[in-house]
Amino acid sequence: MRITKETDYAFRICGYLAQHEGEVVGAPKIAHDRVIPERFTLRILRKLNLAGITTAKRGVTGGYMLNKPKEEVSLYDIMVAIDGPIVVNRCMNAEDPYCSYMGVNSSDFDGCRFHVALEEVQNSVIKILKSKTLECFGENKQ
Repeated sequence: MRITKETDYAFRICGYLAQHEGEVVGAPKIAHDRVIPERFTLRILRKLNLAGITTAKRGVTGGYMLNKPKEEVSLYDIMVAIDGPIVVNRCMNAEDPYCSYMGVNSSDFDGCRFHVALEEVQNSVIKILKSKTLECFGENKQ
């Protein structure tokens, strides 16, 4: 598992919108203030909108804002919106689990000690990311 640049940018975008909670902020301003290419900002905002994390307002005074209170948006929510489910190893992929050790396509890997350990790691990472909401990353407005 690796946090992609796109997810890192999404964290920054959401953090910025959390600082400006209740305000509609244009994508060019977000991109400029968070030092993210504007086209990349728009692509990320599209994914965040589809996930229901942000919402867009059209028109001259349009822009983006959080769709939920910052206390309800976790780093986990943002990561999943951008990169999909968190999977530390192929055997942990709910859609296509495979264990090269046991040689099977199945979600029943209780005989594989590595699977059991990786499941613990994955669950821990998910739990920590779910516990960190945007309110944890309050900064001064810029």
